[in-house]
Amino acid sequence: MSGRSAALFLLMSLVAAAPTRAAGGSAELIDVPNPEDGISAEQRAHVERVIAAYQSASQGRQRAAAEDEPFLYPFFPQAGVLGRDLFLNNYTDQNPSSGLVRDWDCTDYTYDGHQGHDSLIRSFREQLIGVPVFAVRDGVVLDTHDGEPDMNTEQVPTNQANYVVIDHGSGIIAWYFHLKAGSVAVAPGQTVAAGTQLGLTGSSGFSNWPHLHFETRQNGTWFEPSAGPCRTGDSLWASQTPVMRDFYMADFLLTPGELTLDDRLTFLLDEAPRTGTFVKGRQTFSVRTDLRNLPASSFYRAVVLSPKGKVAAEIEGAYNNPFLRLALGLYHFDADLDTPGTWRLRLEINGETAVEAPFLVVSTSRQVKNRAPKKVTARLSPKSPVEGEVMTCEVQTSLVFEDPDYDMVSYRYEWKVNGRVVRRVTSAALTDLLPAGTAKGRDKVSCKVTPSDGRKSGPATVAGRSVNEE
Repeated sequence: MSGRSAALFLLMSLVAAAPTRAAGGSAELIDVPNPEDGISAEQRAHVERVIAAYQSASQGRQRAAAEDEPFLYPFFPQAGVLGRDLFLNNYTDQNPSSGLVRDWDCTDYTYDGHQGHDSLIRSFREQLIGVPVFAVRDGVVLDTHDGEPDMNTEQVPTNQANYVVIDHGSGIIAWYFHLKAGSVAVAPGQTVAAGTQLGLTGSSGFSNWPHLHFETRQNGTWFEPSAGPCRTGDSLWASQTPVMRDFYMADFLLTPGELTLDDRLTFLLDEAPRTGTFVKGRQTFSVRTDLRNLPASSFYRAVVLSPKGKVAAEIEGAYNNPFLRLALGLYHFDADLDTPGTWRLRLEINGETAVEAPFLVVSTSRQVKNRAPKKVTARLSPKSPVEGEVMTCEVQTSLVFEDPDYDMVSYRYEWKVNGRVVRRVTSAALTDLLPAGTAKGRDKVSCKVTPSDGRKSGPATVAGRSVNEE
């Protein structure tokens, strides 16, 4: 086993019993233990020295927010949609007692002593495409670091992270940690506008999953920006997102053959071939589902259906699982795909259809072709932007059906102001931002989004808005 595979083995364990087998295939559930991170003692001490020197040099004249406006975070500082392609797995720990954890909502979406928000992307394949991290408010860059390895899967406390630290005013300093190597796009002393891209999401430093660790500090002490029963007071978010507790499927793929143990160990690399087409005849294939918030004692039924609705293979059983925030469901089939046409893979979890995925069966291998991603729609927000606001371009699509071959899709965002291109970026995320101040009053802003599977591009879509004067 390679060192990389051995590291990933430490992250994963099979739930309870051996795979459940039934006529037509088998299934298993892989529990992914809670991703955790940290900041090395050396880096933390260094950043605190930089902040102390900055505050001493400024002699108490740190940036202040406008007196007539409360200090608020207007958006989450990472591309993507929380509860969809982003999963906010850990908040700060509000319980000072060692061994007991409590997030701001008095539940356990955190771990002992955690000091920030950890928002996960789905894989290193997404990291390779790129998931931007943005300045959450206007500010001054105090410190940066870059050049460290960014695909860590082991929790090594001495690993150094790539990061950006910003003074956002009113005594609030934010730490953006675990960035992708070579992605840090700002420098100490630089003034940045809200929505400025700082870098890309990675897994550098003391980290075992590609994610953003976003830490809020005031007067030298970390604190929780979200408000709730276990963190009284006002929220620092203009629109606070609730803890994401609902079950959903974050990704889905079909792959030829049976996924082996080594494939499962390298799930974060997401290197298994993806397909939506098989050749007529007896076929062995696998289904992988990335699950979030799987209820305890869940049960499943997975069925392969012919074009006429005939059951070609079926497996069902119980997972015998505790509640799992992160899990992989693997389903292996041996089915006679005897008829060309559109077949379906239906997966039911706890009696509800989690996905009904179409796939093609063709007569010869020459008919197996890569198909372009499906058309998406895009939405610009806010609906009535005013000068000085950050604008968001959000892709409206499915986490499962965005590509007929179940490929990982990237999005090419092209922003224009009055017909002039002001930003282009290729991202794995479902959102992108236009920094504050890029558009002025009466300007016309557009966002063009083109989906791609890396080989073919799907149809582009354009969303537009006019900016109001202040």
